[in-house]
Amino acid sequence: MTRSLFIVRLVQPFPGLDGYDEMLSNYWSAVKAQLDRQAITSGSINRIFVETVTGRGEDALVQLQQINPSASQLVRNLIASGAVIEEFEDTELLGELIDWGQCASQNLMSEKVRSIVQSGQVEAAGARDEHLQKRFNDAIRDDESAVVFAVSGQLPIPDRIERFIVSPPELDQLERWLRAKMEEARREMMEQAQRQADQQPGSAAGGSSQSSSGGLWTPS
Repeated sequence: MTRSLFIVRLVQPFPGLDGYDEMLSNYWSAVKAQLDRQAITSGSINRIFVETVTGRGEDALVQLQQINPSASQLVRNLIASGAVIEEFEDTELLGELIDWGQCASQNLMSEKVRSIVQSGQVEAAGARDEHLQKRFNDAIRDDESAVVFAVSGQLPIPDRIERFIVSPPELDQLERWLRAKMEEARREMMEQAQRQADQQPGSAAGGSSQSSSGGLWTPS
């Protein structure tokens, strides 16, 4: 008896980034097409899991709609075909891991405090992984197929569940496009910083020049 799990990257929206919406729409269309093809051989999707979303059913769908409208539309299509959104994240465990992460992002001065934060992160991540693995095991029944929309790339999937990574070419195209945009933005920031530096008094381009006598002022 086989249990199958399809892993889909939960690509986040970037409102206001020109051209991104079209790339994102192409990605989700390709994901849907690939899941539809897989359903022919593996059967329809029965269970849906969404990383970082708490609750189940309509509550989970509302959360997903708020953070990722494009993904929520695909999930609605899966629900219309008979799938259900399972409860996946534990609110307390997820919140604890996020809080430790926020602490770790601070410029901590004390080695003792850094050690406490690091230990807290490791412990919270381990407890969450154990919970997520149990949810996969308990929810996916024999001969069922499920899909998980994953933010991270290292979910704790039980060994007895067969996994399939849904990675259409549109994902690579989107990632390369984003990298190019980030590089373009980085260059623009550097050029702007250079222009501002050139306009500062005393700069090589815009400041007054020193005398040829080593820069020392002498009375005439």
